[in-house]
Amino acid sequence: MSTLSCVCLLACVALTLTCPPCIDCPCCMCGPNITVTMEVQNRLQPPTFKSSTEVEMHQRELIYFLQAAVAQDQQFQFTAQYYATPSVTGYFILSMNKLSGSTTNRTYWQILDDGTPTPVGVSQYVPKNGAVITFNYTRY
Repeated sequence: MSTLSCVCLLACVALTLTCPPCIDCPCCMCGPNITVTMEVQNRLQPPTFKSSTEVEMHQRELIYFLQAAVAQDQQFQFTAQYYATPSVTGYFILSMNKLSGSTTNRTYWQILDDGTPTPVGVSQYVPKNGAVITFNYTRY
């Protein structure tokens, strides 16, 4: 962990300790309460499926919304792998609902926010209130 990362982490912890619980604060540990619709869809290969659920929680990285969706709806299952390299740090979604991406078939789980591909992955992307996040099984 870099010195800057340590300083940012310490600042976030200090902010969290000084924020009273249940108050929307703009610290990096949590944001205001928001509602996000989480969708998972496979139109590419049988058996096709699509399901969605709404998740309400403090605004933060998308991985937390995905975990909450799994906790409240059995139609959401996922596996992920964590990468920590100089160029990539965070979770990569390997499978949703037991359907895995494949280098042989050139398939993966694309993340869309209101139909637009997200610029970063689940560990860094922070959705906004009212967003519709779709995990779409597709080809590259």
